[in-house]
Amino acid sequence: MKDSIVKRFIFVMCLLSSAVQAIPMSSCKISDFETESVHAITVSACEVSDSMASPKSVTSVMRAIQIFDANEFDKLTVYLKTLPLLTQEEALTVLVRRAGNFENMTPEREKFLVKLSHQQPQYLVKSQGDGYWVTIPAFNFAGEARWVLNHWKVKLLQDEVRRLLGYNELSLSTWLSFTSSDYPLRRDALVGMISQMTSINVEKLVTLYLADKNMVWAPDNAVLGALAYKTGDPALYNLLWRRRTDSDSLKQLQLLNMPPVTEDKISQMIAASVNPLLRNIATRQLAGLRPLPDDVKAFLLKQLSDRQRGKGIAEMIAKKGHAQWLEDLLESTTGVTHRNIEKGLDLVAG
Repeated sequence: MKDSIVKRFIFVMCLLSSAVQAIPMSSCKISDFETESVHAITVSACEVSDSMASPKSVTSVMRAIQIFDANEFDKLTVYLKTLPLLTQEEALTVLVRRAGNFENMTPEREKFLVKLSHQQPQYLVKSQGDGYWVTIPAFNFAGEARWVLNHWKVKLLQDEVRRLLGYNELSLSTWLSFTSSDYPLRRDALVGMISQMTSINVEKLVTLYLADKNMVWAPDNAVLGALAYKTGDPALYNLLWRRRTDSDSLKQLQLLNMPPVTEDKISQMIAASVNPLLRNIATRQLAGLRPLPDDVKAFLLKQLSDRQRGKGIAEMIAKKGHAQWLEDLLESTTGVTHRNIEKGLDLVAG
């Protein structure tokens, strides 16, 4: 009988709740649903499962969902106070996940989520890892509320970008507001939507980016990198390689090495070598191509002639499986290039 209840409850939970990733809990204030301060209570995973499987708990959660869906949050607050605290926290978790369906978001729901995001779950589950113990909330409704609110804010920002683009009123540098505290959120919202945008809107964004002289003050290359990857525009890549190197420009260089490696990608890897901090990575990626295209051979040959780096370049090329090509070059090269190739091959030979 108990197994049947558990299976039925899990089925209902799957239908009524959207999947939410685990979010770390931060310290917050005590729950507004409790009139008195309550200290953290540690329970076992079995106790939590037993509580969730009880018919009374299932009925209570279903009733909370009905009130939530009716958008009656004063009534919901009163009702939740009548529930045992563990069931209350379970119900809050289900409701927060249900709020992840943004089609049904209301001002009241948003206010409800904000309140929950500042609360601290009282029930904790302690489990043993490999030589250590881990304590996590039994129901991390506060962390999940913050997750939902964050993604709701991202959706609103993306809707705003679409509206401004539609009316030709978007100023990228103004909208991104580099010095504001919510810049990372605005940047991530814009980057996240670029891959899904229509070609017309992407073209609008590219035009706006290249025409906006203030974009030079962007603190990172995230937006530029996303636009370059989406469009393959050489002008955007050229600007990306000449800006200060960061994790975003490095990411875009590494993406160029993902199969299939086309002529356009090879051209951009060669172009990336104009950046001193990206040169070695670009060279390593190009040396790893099999077979080596003619333009790559010409690029690598130039690198081999470098007095400071040439020996190391030769060693790297040989280790990438192109030792025979280097040996063939010995017959047609002289001076610094010849010596670098010899020393590089000697290093590989041991």
